[in-house]
Amino acid sequence: MGAGWGARIAAAFSAPIPPEEAVPASGDAPGTPWWRRFGVWFPLAVYAVTRLIDAVYFAIMQRSQIPMVPGNGAARVIFPTPAGPGYWPVMANWDGQWYHEIASLGYPDPIPTDPVTGKVVQNPWAFYPVFPMLTRALMWATGADFYVAGALLSTVVGAVAMVLLFRLVDRAAGRWSAIVATVATTTWVAAPVLQTTYTEACALLVIVLFLTALRGRRYGWVLVTLVALALTRNLVLIAAPVLIVHLLVRWLRRDTDPLPVRHSITVGALTVLSGVLTFLWPTICRLVTGDKDGYTKTMAAWGVDAFEIKLHTWIDYVYYDYGYLGWAVALAGLVWFARMMLSPVTARWGPELWGWVGAYPAYQILVTGIGPSRIRYALLAWPVFLLLAWILNRPRWRARRGRLLAAYAVVLVALQGWWVWNYWVILYLGPDVQFP
Repeated sequence: MGAGWGARIAAAFSAPIPPEEAVPASGDAPGTPWWRRFGVWFPLAVYAVTRLIDAVYFAIMQRSQIPMVPGNGAARVIFPTPAGPGYWPVMANWDGQWYHEIASLGYPDPIPTDPVTGKVVQNPWAFYPVFPMLTRALMWATGADFYVAGALLSTVVGAVAMVLLFRLVDRAAGRWSAIVATVATTTWVAAPVLQTTYTEACALLVIVLFLTALRGRRYGWVLVTLVALALTRNLVLIAAPVLIVHLLVRWLRRDTDPLPVRHSITVGALTVLSGVLTFLWPTICRLVTGDKDGYTKTMAAWGVDAFEIKLHTWIDYVYYDYGYLGWAVALAGLVWFARMMLSPVTARWGPELWGWVGAYPAYQILVTGIGPSRIRYALLAWPVFLLLAWILNRPRWRARRGRLLAAYAVVLVALQGWWVWNYWVILYLGPDVQFP
């Protein structure tokens, strides 16, 4: 019975791409130049159109932004901007101020403290170094200021990420799924962040590279991407369950797809390392500042406890805003999601995409509390959009799937304007201000 169970799981994760994934007129003739290949021009075209629309949103809506000056009582400002600061400065709103400081001045040593209480105050050590340091290098190489260098870096990195995302999904799940994943990611409500001075574009690229390297069994590159992720966002721990699923499926397939002992040891070591790398940035903070608890104290200044489980905040939020009906709807959604995750529909994506779809949302619900930033965090759960591809590809919708996807994209791009206005552009500062 055990062998049969394992064989069924292995078969589900090894299922071929179904014929209904095919998309007419999306193939490339042999010898087609790389820039004319569908897998290159399509994701770049969708990305360019959505970023241009969002640029219009930013350019128009920034006219209503208030002056950002130090001592405003709500947001830390060390690089003041006037009212209606223009497109480039508005790209550095909110946490962009911190990245601006890091790119211009580096990380402080010693860690800043309150002169009265002696407690650590909010400071740049809470922000991971890959994006600001790449921006600093670009500023040095080009002479551009932070606003232009940071925004352009994010925009270009996001474009590269979308091309590689399309290629990964195309090979793992099929052409239609790749199209939907690309469109849904670039039109996600918070996707405008991909052209701002935030870390989402860099994190998206590193995650796509990690999943691609793992799927291709390039374990040396997996190590590189794990280190990069550990220095980009505090997400590297999520790689552990993905690596475990990858190794488990390889073990179940071992009769038809040999699993060398060295691969088992390597993937096991990478799994452990993904947990250890969670402490890489805190360790760097400790070595630079000499304060063994510097990172923990820094996060505490934001009221963040890295070891606190935040699930209760989601449960409370749903109840307080929507009552028992909210709980019922949320439970029904979780049951449906769990059922889909345990079905051949999602298993055929391969253990890497399947693992990220399960691990990333679980991590966010358990580790991050409720708040508007979760809309932005959801962007990195992009493989979830493969479920949308499956829904639109059902027999009753298949003939109209292209039109339905286009309608979905139009609605979401419209909502991007709502996100820019409500969460990005700073219209006022007060205790109840909404932030991205």
